[in-house]
Amino acid sequence: MNNNYVNKFDKQVSTFGIKEQMCLIFGIILAIIIYFMFFHVDKTPYGYAEIPEDVVTYLSGSGNYYAKDYNSGKMLVLYTLKRDKKYKYPKQFQDALDVVMEMPELGKLYNFHELQVFRNNILFEGEKGEKILKGEKALRKVCRSFCVVNPDKKALYFYFEPKPRDAQYLQENLEKLEFWGAKLN
Repeated sequence: MNNNYVNKFDKQVSTFGIKEQMCLIFGIILAIIIYFMFFHVDKTPYGYAEIPEDVVTYLSGSGNYYAKDYNSGKMLVLYTLKRDKKYKYPKQFQDALDVVMEMPELGKLYNFHELQVFRNNILFEGEKGEKILKGEKALRKVCRSFCVVNPDKKALYFYFEPKPRDAQYLQENLEKLEFWGAKLN
C-alpha cells in the first residue's frame, strides 16, 4: 500500500511540465515589473537628475502654481512645508533653509518656492485637478523632498531626505553651483 501511494505521488509531481514552468517564470517577471512600476522608491540620498519633458511642461505651464518662478530666469529651490508630514525636515535643516531664504545675495540667483500642498478638493476640479495631481506626482518623484531646479539646463539637484548634517552645507552648496549656472559676485 505504501508503494502505490508513493508511485501516485511521483506521477503527480512529474506533471509539472513546460507550461507550468513558463507560467511560473512569467508570473515572477510580472511581479518584478509591477514592483518597479508602482512600489519601488529611489532612495538615492542626493544627486543630479534630468527633468522629464512632462514635468518641464507642468512647471512652465501658464497659470500654473510654479510658472512665474520657473520662467523668471533664476534657478528655483523647491522645498516642502513644515506641515508636510510625509517629508518632514530635521530642525537643523529647516533652520538653515529659513536662513538662506532670507539672504539677499542668494535671492538674486534663486526663487524659493514650496511644493504645492495637495488639497482635499483637488479631485473635484475635474480634468484640471487630474492634471495638477499627475503633474505634482511626477514632480515629487524627480524632486523627492528638496531640490534646486535649473530651468535652462532642464535639470535639478535633489536631496531625497535632508539630514541634519546637510544643514551645515546648504548655504555653501547653493553658493557654489557656479558651474551649474549660479554665480555670486
